[in-house]
Amino acid sequence: MYCFDAVEIGARVRKLREDRAMTIGKLSEEMNCSRDHMSKAERGVRSYSIDLLIELSVFFDVSLDYLVFGRNRSQPEIRDDILTVIADLTEIARKL
Repeated sequence: MYCFDAVEIGARVRKLREDRAMTIGKLSEEMNCSRDHMSKAERGVRSYSIDLLIELSVFFDVSLDYLVFGRNRSQPEIRDDILTVIADLTEIARKL
């Protein structure tokens, strides 16, 4: 069972930010939110809105699945899997 853990989500965002050598101030500018909000969200004191999670997902090129649950799959990997399934289904449909 999965649960929403604001502290864990904040830790993942912090790691992504630090991996890019970004300050909280710079990330908050990029996300168009206050530094205070971003800082509290990273510490798990506040939760990220779904809109902000989506923006962070796109900005860092990671899936929402990774941000929320820690499953480490990038958007390109998910897209590749979807394209593979489409190709497989197209081939099956051709054979029918």
